Amino acid sequence: MTQNDGMKDKKTTVILTVTVVAIVAAAIGLVLSTLILPPPQIPPPPIPEPDRVLMDIYLKVKTMISLVNVVLIISLMSIYYSIYRQIKSNFTMGLILVMLILLMYALTSNPLIHVAFGYQVQGLGPFAMVPDIFTTFALGVLLYISLD
Repeated sequence: MTQNDGMKDKKTTVILTVTVVAIVAAAIGLVLSTLILPPPQIPPPPIPEPDRVLMDIYLKVKTMISLVNVVLIISLMSIYYSIYRQIKSNFTMGLILVMLILLMYALTSNPLIHVAFGYQVQGLGPFAMVPDIFTTFALGVLLYISLD
């Protein structure tokens, strides 16, 4: 067995392990969501007046953060594309693909898109924007180290 065969075996083992763990995580998520989450109410219950003001603030902040993420992602994509043109690395192409997927996330998580497709915007309050805030920090770190 060559060293290359050992690397392929390790890669196969990692891919299979991650796949199995992801399937188990999805199954646990399905069970927990079935047991814990209440079924949606149609139409949704009205939002009390004081909460409406906060909800408006949350949605505006989430929209702003989402658009900042779009700008950061496009900036990173352009950096990675210029690097790819120079060195033609599969890793750099992978980074471009990851940025493209994150761009789809940023666009589809934006409340403006939800409204544009006719969905009512109401929901999780400040928790709706927390993932976007973490994404912004992660993108900022990527941008910082990509410019270094």
